Amino acid sequence: MPRLSRSMDGLPAVSLPASLGVHSAVKTTVAELAVLIGGDVEGDPGVSVLGVGSVDEARPGDVVVATDQRYLQRAMASDASCIITGPNTEVVRNGKSVIRSVEPLEAFARVLYRFRVEEIAPPVGIAVGAVVEPGVVIGKDVAVGSNCYVGRDVVLGDGCVLFPNVYIGEGAAIGEGSRLYPGAVVYSSCSIGKRVILHAGAVVGADGFGYTCQGREHVKLPHAGTVEIGDDVEIGANSTIDRAKTGATVIGSGTKIDNLVHIAHNCKIGRNCVLIALVGVAGSVTIGDNVTLAGQAGVKDHVAIGDDCVVAARAGVVGDLAKGSIVSGFPARDHQVEKRAQAARLHLPDVLRRLKALEAEVERLRASVEEAQ
Repeated sequence: MPRLSRSMDGLPAVSLPASLGVHSAVKTTVAELAVLIGGDVEGDPGVSVLGVGSVDEARPGDVVVATDQRYLQRAMASDASCIITGPNTEVVRNGKSVIRSVEPLEAFARVLYRFRVEEIAPPVGIAVGAVVEPGVVIGKDVAVGSNCYVGRDVVLGDGCVLFPNVYIGEGAAIGEGSRLYPGAVVYSSCSIGKRVILHAGAVVGADGFGYTCQGREHVKLPHAGTVEIGDDVEIGANSTIDRAKTGATVIGSGTKIDNLVHIAHNCKIGRNCVLIALVGVAGSVTIGDNVTLAGQAGVKDHVAIGDDCVVAARAGVVGDLAKGSIVSGFPARDHQVEKRAQAARLHLPDVLRRLKALEAEVERLRASVEEAQ
């Protein structure tokens, strides 16, 4: 199950949207949801559930999640019909049904999948207007939408879905069960694993940003490498992953990349990492497994980040990070040290006033001593 929230003192949380408000044609009951998530029901198990909502905007028929007592109070005051919460929260039901789960956020994720609204995929087959060049290997149940381009010698695994206007360059490989949404681009010779999701406008395999100076001119360096993306990776809308100069830019299996993220040439990103919106990773960076880069974090070129690190929002990593490091600020340093520094900065105006007062007092005393002499 993906990590839906990773919050700690002073670090950003990856939270559910404030206004889910999802109603679909799906209709179920509290009892059926309890079976789905493996929870225990308090109240009426026969209550109908029509959709999911947030604690502040829920409508009758909605199910909401409340992970702590503060959210639970708001959920109980809402119009929601059902609340998913933890095993030890104190609930006054007010006529609502409650499902208790050991992991309420993961349970709610299962419910979201039940009610999710998906884009309608093109039908299996090659749509009118799609261009499929010679030598393409197409697996079973592949769907290629209108105006897609599939270059020579491409391999499309079983169950791949290419939404309209997708571009796949010569010699690329798309693993089974992958979904490429409108406008996604995979350049030549790049490899996409199984069950990968490329959202609209994602670009895999464009040239890296490499130039050499000759006199006063910037001369482009060819990028002859490729990109290798593992299984179960998700890449958000308008994110870009550049091809390597030589060798491969690598994204490990299970890694999730948000919208508007840039990963430069020759980066090696491990398994099950999370890169949140507007992260920028410069060339030849190595990132271990289970690393979180929060929104707008930046990483300098040729830096190595160990497993299990957390980089806070807008932090700037300019040097290597040991395994398990939690850093924030610019330049990024230990989060606890940075918090103390931030707290100290709040007192700087008062410290300056006191310093000026002390300087004035010293001058007064010096003048008094000189006068006495």
